[in-house]
Amino acid sequence: MGNRLEAFYGDLDEKYLQGDLTAVERFLLESIRQAEKTPQGSRDELIAIYNELGSFYRGISRYAQSIAAFEKARALAVLDPGRDSGQYATILNNMAGTCRLTKDYDTAIALFREAEGIYRRAGLQDTYAYASVLNNMALVYREAEQYPEAIGCLKQALGMIENMPGHMHEVAVTYNNLTALYSAAGDRMQAMQCLQRALQAFEKCSDEENVHYAAGLNSLAAFLYAEGDCERAIAVYRKSAKYTLRFFGENIEYGITCQNMSHVYEKMGRKTDAAAAIERAKKVYENLLGPEHERTRAAEDDLQRLRKASGA
Repeated sequence: MGNRLEAFYGDLDEKYLQGDLTAVERFLLESIRQAEKTPQGSRDELIAIYNELGSFYRGISRYAQSIAAFEKARALAVLDPGRDSGQYATILNNMAGTCRLTKDYDTAIALFREAEGIYRRAGLQDTYAYASVLNNMALVYREAEQYPEAIGCLKQALGMIENMPGHMHEVAVTYNNLTALYSAAGDRMQAMQCLQRALQAFEKCSDEENVHYAAGLNSLAAFLYAEGDCERAIAVYRKSAKYTLRFFGENIEYGITCQNMSHVYEKMGRKTDAAAAIERAKKVYENLLGPEHERTRAAEDDLQRLRKASGA
C-alpha cells in the first residue's frame, strides 16, 4: 500500500509540473477506478485520491465537485480509521477550505473547529497539520473582518511552523497573511515588520515553483499597492499570475489577480494596460461564473469605463 501511494503522489506531482490540468483530472479519476478494483487495502488509497481530487477541483474553482470528492473521502474515513483520526481531521480541514471559497463561513469555521479538536485529542498539536488548520481558520476570520481572531490564529500557527524544517514557504505565506491583517487593522508598523520577514522567508525558499507561492505573492502585492508602491506591486502580481496559470490555469484566483492588476495600472495612469487586465479578468469570470454573475458584470462595467477613458 505504501509503495502504491508513493508512486501515486510521484506521478501526480509530475502531472502538475507538466501543466496539463485535463491530464491531472484524468489521472486522478483513473487512479480512483484502479483503486476500486483492488480488494485488499484500497480504502486508504481511495481516501488519499479523493482528498487530492477535492483539492484539485478547489484549485480550478469547481467547488461543488470539490465538496463531493471530500465527502467521498470523509465517508470512507469514518469507517476506518474513524472520526478521531488525524486523517479524518485533514479531510475536514480541506473541505472547510472549499467552504471558505464559497463564502459559507459558518460551515467552514465549524469544520475547522472540529478538525482542531480532533488534532488536540490525538496529541497532534505540534504538527504542521494542526498549524494548517489555524492558518486556514485565520483566512475565514479575515474575510469576516474579525481581525483580532485572525491575527491570534496566525501567530499561534507561526510559532509552530517557524521551528519545523522544510516549511519555509508556509512561513513566508503566514507572514504575508499577517502583513495583510495588520494593514487592514491599521497597524502599519507591525505590517511593515511582517512584510520584511515575508520577503526574507521567500528569499530562503529553494523551490519557488510551488502551488502555494502564487497566493503568498498575491497577498504581498496587495500590501505594496496599499502602501503606494505600484511598480513593485505590478511586478509581484505578474509573478503571482504566472504561477497560478502554471498550476491551476485560468481559475477564479487568476481572474482576481488580473482585476487587481487593473486597479494598479489605473492608479498609475496606464489606462490601456488597465483595460487589458480587466478584460482578462472578465473572460475568466464569464467562463467560470457566467455572464450575469456580479463579478462578471462589475468587470464589464470597469472595462467599458476604462475603454472610454483611454479613447478605445
